[in-house]
Amino acid sequence: MSQALQDLLPPGHPARGCYGCGADNHDGLRLKSYRDPSGILLCRFEPRPTQTAFPGMTNGGILATLMDCHGVWTAMAARFDDEAIARIGMDDGIFVTRALSVEFLNPSPINALLSAQGRLVEEGRRSLTTEVEVFAGDTLCARGRVVTVRVRKG
Repeated sequence: MSQALQDLLPPGHPARGCYGCGADNHDGLRLKSYRDPSGILLCRFEPRPTQTAFPGMTNGGILATLMDCHGVWTAMAARFDDEAIARIGMDDGIFVTRALSVEFLNPSPINALLSAQGRLVEEGRRSLTTEVEVFAGDTLCARGRVVTVRVRKG
């Protein structure tokens, strides 16, 4: 598997501090997204016991953060190759969330490895829309739709 896209951002880039996917945010989730040859972006995440909603279940806000960040990185992967991500600055523009919708389908266990699969589903004039599905094993736990827009510094 290739290097995590989040780790490709240059040192000092503000996105490295993101709570969900920032490589430099040691208190955050530190999500990692990887390109798959099939065109899907993959992320694996094991919730910590402190991220529980009810005994044995992952908090919905944690799942929403997972889908939000992974959806944004799915948009980034659709527009930039690894070399471009490694050179990107705020002046180049990065994708951020404009809208997020989440559907919780089944409980997400706290003691299991969750996997997220992101794919580009729509291209607008100024936006990219991605879909992220979160699985525990073969069970689809949640689905999210992330509308992203590209922003530039200034």
